Amino acid sequence: MKHRIDVFLQYYKPHVSGLTNMAAALAEDMVRQGNEVHVHCVAKSGPSIEYVESGVTVHAYRRNFSLGRGNFSSGFLRAAWRVRKKPGTTHFHLPLPESGLLGWILRRRPSVVTYQCDAPSGGVTMSLMARALDISHRSLIRRSTVVCTSSADYAEHSRLHRLFARKGSMAVPATSEDRRGGVARYAVPGRRQIGFLGRPTSEKGIDTLMDALDLLPSDILLTLAGPLEGLSERVGYDRARLEELISEGRVRSLGFLAENEIADFYASLDLFVLPSTNSFEAFGIVQVEAMSAGTPVVASDLPGVRTIIQTTGFGEVANTGDSVDLARAIRVALESSYDKESARKILDSVYLSPRPELAYREIHMRVRSN
Repeated sequence: MKHRIDVFLQYYKPHVSGLTNMAAALAEDMVRQGNEVHVHCVAKSGPSIEYVESGVTVHAYRRNFSLGRGNFSSGFLRAAWRVRKKPGTTHFHLPLPESGLLGWILRRRPSVVTYQCDAPSGGVTMSLMARALDISHRSLIRRSTVVCTSSADYAEHSRLHRLFARKGSMAVPATSEDRRGGVARYAVPGRRQIGFLGRPTSEKGIDTLMDALDLLPSDILLTLAGPLEGLSERVGYDRARLEELISEGRVRSLGFLAENEIADFYASLDLFVLPSTNSFEAFGIVQVEAMSAGTPVVASDLPGVRTIIQTTGFGEVANTGDSVDLARAIRVALESSYDKESARKILDSVYLSPRPELAYREIHMRVRSN
């Protein structure tokens, strides 16, 4: 009889984000290991639906309301109530507003918690929301069998660091795809190209990156890959200024890239830049994937994010939200020769598939045996 694993998170494929991609990679790996995997998430729009994606049974529940980035669905609670007595284990990916209630309903089931990030605080509303999330998360984590974070660095600097220490949280890197072997079809003759891949939302630091571009030589071209329109989150860039830089030829936007185009994007760059500014960015899967393509990285000095460059030595760390220091780091990185072979060995042994998946397989086996 197949072992059942129920996964709870906000969004699942076809939604695209680091958290979603990681959850999908782990769920699909668990299916390949012979488990019966059910994912419970919020539908992006419309009624509740059920479908099968790469062997994973996905239950997407109608959204009742949203508060900030939190999307609430009573379907989560009904699903938890239905499966509470079924044999199996549960895997939660946080942030998840209902986590405290879900943990109480499923308290008799062994569980794995992957804590992706703290919700940023700042201003009265955001601080209250962050505090409420922390309370809900603490309740679930206390009941969990195993709790994981993407790095020890992030766990030590999280608002929940004392709880992680008491629980003995495990550091397991986020899942990342190997992007080597791409063709530099997006290269521009005569230009040094720095790139960014992702949704330019509030935590991504696009304005800081544009400010840094003003301090860099004119032969440096910034190429953005990812949607600039239709984002549900609050965007974090000055759109009018971006359009001006595009018209001046300092920036170009490739829009959303298909999966088979991403390796070519990384291969076309001289440098990848991840200028994120707050705790929503806890790891940065894209920087691991850029390195796997042989492209060095400049990233912000954020807990968790900085650890990949510190471990591999394949790039530079810049002060968070500091355009002057970001420009400095970009100049240094463009003029440096990094040890690609040494970095590649570290990527293969620590960060790239199947290393994170293997770690989670062992965790799930440990949880099942308790």
